[in-house]
This record gives sequence, C-alpha cells and structure tokens, in this order.
Amino acid sequence: MKLSNILLCCLIILMASASLQAGEMVLYAGSQKPGTLTFDSLSEVPGGLMEGTWGGTFGARFSAGNVVGLEQNFSYSPRFAVSGVKAFQMDTNLLLQAPGRFVPYATAGIGYLYTWGQDSYPEDLDPGKIAAFAFNIGSKFAFNYGGGIKIRSVLGPMGFNFDVRGYTIPNARDASLSFIQMSVGPVFTW
Repeated sequence: MKLSNILLCCLIILMASASLQAGEMVLYAGSQKPGTLTFDSLSEVPGGLMEGTWGGTFGARFSAGNVVGLEQNFSYSPRFAVSGVKAFQMDTNLLLQAPGRFVPYATAGIGYLYTWGQDSYPEDLDPGKIAAFAFNIGSKFAFNYGGGIKIRSVLGPMGFNFDVRGYTIPNARDASLSFIQMSVGPVFTW
C-alpha cells in the first residue's frame, strides 16, 4: 500500500474518532449504480459489458455538529458494479444541515474506495469475468456529494434517514467512474 493511502486512512480514522464525541449515527442499507467504465486497453470488449449494474451497499455514518458539521462514512458493497467485485469505502464529508426535527441536509467530501474481485485478465474470455476484471480497480481516491433528510427522535433517540449521493472516482483505469447511491436507515441522536 502506498504511503499516501496509509496517511489518508489515518486522517480519516482520526476525524472519525472526533465525530464519535457527540452527534448522530446512521445505519443504512441501499443500492448503488455505477456508470460505464471505458479504457483504451480493452477496446475489443463488446458494447454494454463495461456498464455497471445495480448492486447493494450497507454501512454506518457518524456525524457531529449543528448547522455545520463533519460526517464519517464506512460502507461495504458485496456486489460493486458487476457480479464478482466487492468494495469497501470510507468518506469524510462536510455536512450542512438545518436544525430541528425534520432536517434537510447537503454533504460533500473526499474518500477512499477499495475494490477486489477478478485479479487477472481471464484466459477463457468469459464476458462476466472480463467485466469483473475491469471493475476491480483497487485502491482509489473518490469525491462525493449529495443530500437527504433526517427525521429525528421519532421513537426516543431513534429516527429515520433518507439519502442520495453521487460519487466520482477520477482515476479508475484510463477514465473516471461515477456512481449514484441511494440509502435508507435509522438515525440515532445523542
């Protein structure tokens, strides 16, 4: 692992520990849809094969702050883009939210995405394995942005969170890869 990836992970963990002092925790599940991955080295791949399909994701977000705050996200995707590729993701975001019980919010930040799956170009030229090889992009830096609504204190400290986010990985193979993520889950406020 490169030194820059190690330093980025340390920074994200330190910011997450500060967020755990007080604030909110969202446990979520949702789906995500990557766009098309294009790169010159696989120009012989049939059209549509490098198009990502819907997959699931789940994770936890920790946030602190009133109107302006920080948020830390950890998530796992058992199916990222295509069958056979998994992903782990960490993000650190700036969070702008309204005070109160019904809380619309916007967020943007940076993060880290690690994918794994098909490690080598398949010898049998199976289209599914070729796609899994292509979407296995390894450790990458990512930007994200989005928003949603929190409904706080519905059942004591528990409420609900609805969220939509966009992600961009600027150096996935020879191009950038964007994906959208929609999630829902309980929010715990303390």
